[in-house]
Amino acid sequence: MKTIVVYYSRTGSNKYLAEKIAQSLNCDIEEIVPKMNLTLFVFISSLLKKRLRIKALKHNIAEYDRIILCGPVLMGTFISPLRGFICKYEKNIKQLYFACCCASSDATKDDKFGHGLVFKMAKDILQEKLVFCEAFPIPLVVPEDKQKDSDLIMKTRLSDSNFSGEIQKRFDNFIQKVAE
Repeated sequence: MKTIVVYYSRTGSNKYLAEKIAQSLNCDIEEIVPKMNLTLFVFISSLLKKRLRIKALKHNIAEYDRIILCGPVLMGTFISPLRGFICKYEKNIKQLYFACCCASSDATKDDKFGHGLVFKMAKDILQEKLVFCEAFPIPLVVPEDKQKDSDLIMKTRLSDSNFSGEIQKRFDNFIQKVAE
């Protein structure tokens, strides 16, 4: 199956994750670029649950059997560049896998700002086209005694130096599910 990774990354962690996925699957990759790429504008439009217009992709999404969408969770919202991608290309999506870096943990995934809410929003929009979702919580790469330190969580970025243990296991599981 022909696969592409499409991503939006504000701080670099989702770019790292997207590149790692594309490398593991030996597939195409492309960045989602909002037409107005101002952090405050992206933040406000995400909180208001508005889609953000994005620049056209270089790749033709209709040519791909599988799309892996990678992007952040922002305060329990489906961030507007990702929403913009889905709105723009929904008719061409055959199968979509969603991967996200987030600050929420598994224990808080269904809380007000958790990634579980974003997965539900994605399912509501895409229905049967959404095959699988996986979260890659930043708390998994910080020391256990600092996993509730929100300042540290917000400053931590995924990298080769911290991508091990549980987060690596999740990654391997995600790659296996996509490759099935």
